[in-house]
Amino acid sequence: MEDDTDLKLLEQRKMEELRRKLRATAQPKVEKTDRQVVEGVLYDRGDEVLDAAYSFYPKETERLVTELAGMIRGGRLTEKIAGGELLSIFRQLGMRFRLKTSIRVMDQGKLVDLGEKLARKYQG
Repeated sequence: MEDDTDLKLLEQRKMEELRRKLRATAQPKVEKTDRQVVEGVLYDRGDEVLDAAYSFYPKETERLVTELAGMIRGGRLTEKIAGGELLSIFRQLGMRFRLKTSIRVMDQGKLVDLGEKLARKYQG
């Protein structure tokens, strides 16, 4: 009987030692940056809008991203943000910029820019 209790104690000590080693080697959680937090809730070309905003207004965009990230972390902003909504926010703040847009159509089973298709059509 004593052997069983000694064995259990030894087993428990070993398990506790393994747990301590595991905790020591575990990577600490890396906090997401404000931009990563905001990018996590963007959809429908939202990332393109954010990149364009950073290229035209880097300081102002960083400030807005910080505010949005704070709202997301605080739970005041829980819904996803579409690219059009984000663009609207920037425009309301007076930050106007253009996004690269293109219209693509199916031509013989491939997606082709509309301008390219029209050019081919009128060439011959």
